[in-house]
Amino acid sequence: MRKFILFLGVAMALVGCNGGKCDIAVKIANFDSEEGYAYIADMWNNRAVIDSAQVVNGGEMLFKQVKSAPTFAQIVMKSGRPVTYLFIEDGTITIEGDAAEESIKVSGTPANDAFEGMMSKSQEYMAEYRSAVYAGDKAKAAEVEAAFDAMQNEYFESNKGNVFGLFMLKQLSYSEPSVKIMEWLGQLPKKLQTLPVAVGMKESAERKFKTEPQAEGSDYVPHYIDIDQPNVAGENVSLKSVVENKANRYVLLDFWASWCGPCMGEMPYLKEAYKLYHSKGFEIYGVSLDAKHAAWKGAIDKQQMEWVNVSTLERFDNPAVKEYAVESIPTNFLIDCSNGVIIAKNLRGEAVLEKLAELLK
Repeated sequence: MRKFILFLGVAMALVGCNGGKCDIAVKIANFDSEEGYAYIADMWNNRAVIDSAQVVNGGEMLFKQVKSAPTFAQIVMKSGRPVTYLFIEDGTITIEGDAAEESIKVSGTPANDAFEGMMSKSQEYMAEYRSAVYAGDKAKAAEVEAAFDAMQNEYFESNKGNVFGLFMLKQLSYSEPSVKIMEWLGQLPKKLQTLPVAVGMKESAERKFKTEPQAEGSDYVPHYIDIDQPNVAGENVSLKSVVENKANRYVLLDFWASWCGPCMGEMPYLKEAYKLYHSKGFEIYGVSLDAKHAAWKGAIDKQQMEWVNVSTLERFDNPAVKEYAVESIPTNFLIDCSNGVIIAKNLRGEAVLEKLAELLK
């Protein structure tokens, strides 16, 4: 389920036009607007305005010879009201639909056509997945998820030459090993590799490589990086002190926050794991990405998180976020205390219980 939510969520947030070779014609029925102007916001560049156009006849706009590097963008009204997402790239892009039916289609260029096809199929897979989960059919749910993964790879392979390929690689970077992401980045055209978003992906993959479980065929063995931050009482507790504690055999480094719904959804599993395996040498070192001490402490008390909890109360500016290349939460890393090696990452739900049952027999 997480893969679907992640893809659909990020997908609604990416791509590409060069030197005035891009025209965008918009015609939307029942588009109630008296704002006069619409803008193209660059989603890969802090929503910087790329171009603007006047709205005529209730819902028609024409952006002529848009000048922009390939990027993912959003058309928004002057008030900030969203119209649609699109990939800006060379060619003529057509946007048509009916606001009353909330149906808007973007087409005309390779990236936009691929994006539309991918989103349509993703919705179908999501419906199948939910149906399987509702019916309690775990085998079917796993089958659908595997098919979804295969589809993502297919869309990447068939779109390496355009900016949608970079978009797909961005989605795959959330689930694929960093060494694979670096390999795939090298397969993109140089014009895409030099885009800031691609450069950022490469830098992130290089950081992730240092803390991901050892990749098959790699000689690099990832060890934990120490963290030394305050607990709720204001006393610094280092990850090193927990890993080197003779009573501990395995430590789960867990990045979370009180405001993160999925993080709260993981708590029952973590509490069960702690209850069953703490006496056998399992410890949790939680790093909160909260900003308010009261919210952080409140969540610890409410969830009865009896393990080690630290935070700088800086949200994603927490230094440990960069060290471990954390892009979303919850994210966790399982550390073998005997040698400091990171042996697993992102053990979610029952997976953490299954892994500990295997290790702490």
